[in-house]
Amino acid sequence: MGIDEAISVSHEALMVILKISLPTLGITALLSAGLMLFQSATNINESSLQQDMKFFATLLILFATGPAIYLALRDYTAVIFERIAMLQ
Repeated sequence: MGIDEAISVSHEALMVILKISLPTLGITALLSAGLMLFQSATNINESSLQQDMKFFATLLILFATGPAIYLALRDYTAVIFERIAMLQ
């Protein structure tokens, strides 16, 4: 395995990580910003409201994107095992 292949594998791993985590992080960040605006507009200073909403939203997003996460990890694992088999 040369340095080019190692860089390629690392790049693919980072792309899979972004593909898996970006929907959850993006939607949670947008929800957090919306809740922050709502709380500042209504003068509700309840920190547990924001934490609970983000927690349940994250769980819902992970539940909804679970099959896509599984497929991305399965495909990447298959590629890695194929490359390992080609090393010998």
